[in-house]
Amino acid sequence: MIRCLLLALVVLLVTVAGAADIEFLTVERDGKTLQVDSILLIDAPRERVFAVLADYDAFAELSSRYKQSRFVEPAADGTLRIFTEVEGCVWFFCRTVERYSRLELTTDKKIVAVVEPEHSDFESGQEEWLLEDAAEGTRITYRHTMQPKFWIPPLVGVWAIRRTLEKDALSAAQKIEEYALRRSMDDSQISTVP
Repeated sequence: MIRCLLLALVVLLVTVAGAADIEFLTVERDGKTLQVDSILLIDAPRERVFAVLADYDAFAELSSRYKQSRFVEPAADGTLRIFTEVEGCVWFFCRTVERYSRLELTTDKKIVAVVEPEHSDFESGQEEWLLEDAAEGTRITYRHTMQPKFWIPPLVGVWAIRRTLEKDALSAAQKIEEYALRRSMDDSQISTVP
């Protein structure tokens, strides 16, 4: 009972305190290629943040934009593969985008997802999360480069994507932090069970 109350208190404090922060966020376009760069600060241990970000069966819980996320059948060479479905809108134009990617994980430090164009709504793409220890927890350097197979309005598209990400990024960072701290609490509970 005490453990449950302690877990609830930690979740409440994370939700109220909201130590997660977006230090930097840009969206740029070069021809058909879009690039998103961001730096997030998460007040949770790097190993726990990595575990949250690498769990694609639960990844969609981090953002309301994600409709689905899951691990799929590994590649023939054994490489992990993932599927994500994201919904986005630019004014009245909404689109659901599907992506299959090969997933490369470097223990507790780096996650790279490389698009499989033949199964996705992208000609090419790579998403990279680099995790580093920081004074207050974890610093995430994020880069997502993509070339969609669909049309994005030249000027308004980049502005709308940036605006949407600015709204969604802090909420997602707070959820990453909350889930990472909850995972820490769950792990400590498990280790204390006789």
